[in-house]
Amino acid sequence: MYIITIDSGTTNSRIRLIENKQNTVIDVIKKPVGVRNTAIDGNIDALKNGIAEGLQEIINRNKLQFNDIQYIVATGMITSNLGLHEVKHIEGPCGLEKFAKASSVQIVESYFNIPCIFVPGMKNRVEDYPGKLLENIDSYDVMRGEEVETFGLLHQLGLKGKGMILLPGSHTKFVFVNNGQIVSCYSTLCGEILFAVSRNTILSSSLNEELITGIEREYLIEGYKSSKKFGLTRSLYHVRLLHLFDQQMNDNQRSNYFAGAVIASDIHSIQKSNRFEDLNWVVIGGANPLRKAFVEIFSHMELSDIVVEATDEQVELSTVIGSKAIGDIVSLNLV
Repeated sequence: MYIITIDSGTTNSRIRLIENKQNTVIDVIKKPVGVRNTAIDGNIDALKNGIAEGLQEIINRNKLQFNDIQYIVATGMITSNLGLHEVKHIEGPCGLEKFAKASSVQIVESYFNIPCIFVPGMKNRVEDYPGKLLENIDSYDVMRGEEVETFGLLHQLGLKGKGMILLPGSHTKFVFVNNGQIVSCYSTLCGEILFAVSRNTILSSSLNEELITGIEREYLIEGYKSSKKFGLTRSLYHVRLLHLFDQQMNDNQRSNYFAGAVIASDIHSIQKSNRFEDLNWVVIGGANPLRKAFVEIFSHMELSDIVVEATDEQVELSTVIGSKAIGDIVSLNLV
């Protein structure tokens, strides 16, 4: 038997065919649809049809029948109010069982009546602050999709105790874990800031179109230190000044400086919130080059002794393993 996982974000959705017993990824299809389409169109048609096409394609090209698929697990923004089936955030701390219990099983005709398990996201547990939300807003946070990545990395790395899983991306997530339970999360717009500033400001002429093409530690760390000393917005303007006055520095070196400055703002937020205290380990996942950039900055902070850098394979499998772990618990009630 096989299962299918759907990992749907803002702009793209990944559909993976998994051999059930071996956790082997047989095939992957990426569809350029996400909840951004819903926000723009005002309906779910593009997202619904795009994923249906992807499911049909992945089943057909692997010469399978619909009844060869035991179940589908859908995670990420697909379960938000802009997705195909909204499942409300559950409140942390949460383990696998709590996510499984809160998941919603739907039989969707356009998905060939294969049972589809929609996994909820998580929100931080916070006290009630009547009339004082602004004063306490930093205690609040939410995530969708990163929960399965977290469980997948924990399973592969076998880590116990109190730690943090850092998932760089459009919305960088700092996920705090204690003995296999997700306690809370803390999010920033790191990736979106990098993209938006590099593409839509005066800095676009000073940076690589792809941003960082390779890590250059010296320039990354200098950007990090500059942001801590002068603040983020002044450090961003440094990129323009470096382009004007240092003819030896190339686009990639300036891009490293730029990324270091933005990452410094993320690290500063975590430090100010005292969330680094008493951590046994820190796992850095997500895609490169941001993963490696965070690793280098943690090394500069002399935290290398507790940092574990996930491999490309571990990152790729994390969503699959986490989704399947929740799906297997839910499927016991589907038999």
